[in-house]
Amino acid sequence: MLVINNLLKPNALYRFWLTVVIAVCSLCHVYAQQGGMVTLTGKVTDEKTGKPLPFANVFINNSTIGTNADENGNYRLTNLSIGNLEMAVSFLGYETVKQTLRFEHPGVKTVLFKLREGMELQGVTVYAKKNKKRERNLKIITRELLGNSRFSKQCRIVNPQVLRISEDDDKHLTAQTTKPLIIENLALGYRIHQDLDDFDYFNGKLFYGGSTRFELLVPKDSIQKKQWRANQKIAYQGSVKHLLSSMVSDSLQEEGFKVYQAIPDSMRRFNTVRTQNGYNTIANHLHNRIEQIRGMRLIRPGELVTERLVVSGTQLEVFYMKKKGRSPYSDMPYAYTQITLPQGYMVITPSGWVSIPMGFEIAGDLGNDRFSSLLPADWKRDD
Repeated sequence: MLVINNLLKPNALYRFWLTVVIAVCSLCHVYAQQGGMVTLTGKVTDEKTGKPLPFANVFINNSTIGTNADENGNYRLTNLSIGNLEMAVSFLGYETVKQTLRFEHPGVKTVLFKLREGMELQGVTVYAKKNKKRERNLKIITRELLGNSRFSKQCRIVNPQVLRISEDDDKHLTAQTTKPLIIENLALGYRIHQDLDDFDYFNGKLFYGGSTRFELLVPKDSIQKKQWRANQKIAYQGSVKHLLSSMVSDSLQEEGFKVYQAIPDSMRRFNTVRTQNGYNTIANHLHNRIEQIRGMRLIRPGELVTERLVVSGTQLEVFYMKKKGRSPYSDMPYAYTQITLPQGYMVITPSGWVSIPMGFEIAGDLGNDRFSSLLPADWKRDD
């Protein structure tokens, strides 16, 4: 190329580089189109009558991306990325609908949502009114939903009356919502609207699910705005989103993570692990039961430019080295998490947004994330 450039006349050289620049810009434009620019339109109606549901909430689950339908039930969402989107639609008195959509090409897409009127909650004894038992159970639910992070005290449930709480004979504490539970997080600057489909607390373990819509709060001044952003960065550190984005960029160690992968039985050097002086250390397990692994070995390209696959047929053991915690290993006293992918993989975006979870299981430190430290899936770092 250098020889060819030397043979070009000045004007020809200028035209040559201009052509290159234009070509590069065109490719960037095509890439940008491939990576996003989906416009989603449609209508929200009653499933039985077909009547429009005015001002229904249409949003991408677990994000701040959403809109309200107009008075005729029509909605429009712009600048969406190609790939998988879990859409959720809610309207007072109706069951919230969740639907996963996949867009492989940019353009205008039309999706109609039909909602069904809500049914009365069924089950064992339900405590809707104020009483001592309800208040005690409400404290447990509040504690489990908000968590015990450094931001918990700046969070509150605005409308606890929408919770329908029950407790069965086996001491399972369960709850559902008649309309979205509103959680105000004054530490991170969000108002969270949570449709709680399932909440089951038993023997110290919590299972819950539903659709989540994040609403940005308006800061009272620039100081509060800066504080919210600073707190969001703190919440991001060591989070699942931080871990996954570090895998994609192959910067696990630089970002403070150490990830170990379980070695299949057929590839282990020994059948048992020998401990020293009765202590279980990670050093004794290396090259036998587990091995440290880089992010690049866990990440595969997806079908689209906006997708990455996290692939692991065996369990991952994750340490966040910037946070002290308990682990099974005496020589690794750091925040510890176990991650299992039952299907062997899950689909994420390059920024760590889980778009197809494939039922991945998480236990330990990262499994304790609650609404006081939870960031929306579309939250982005400064870089």
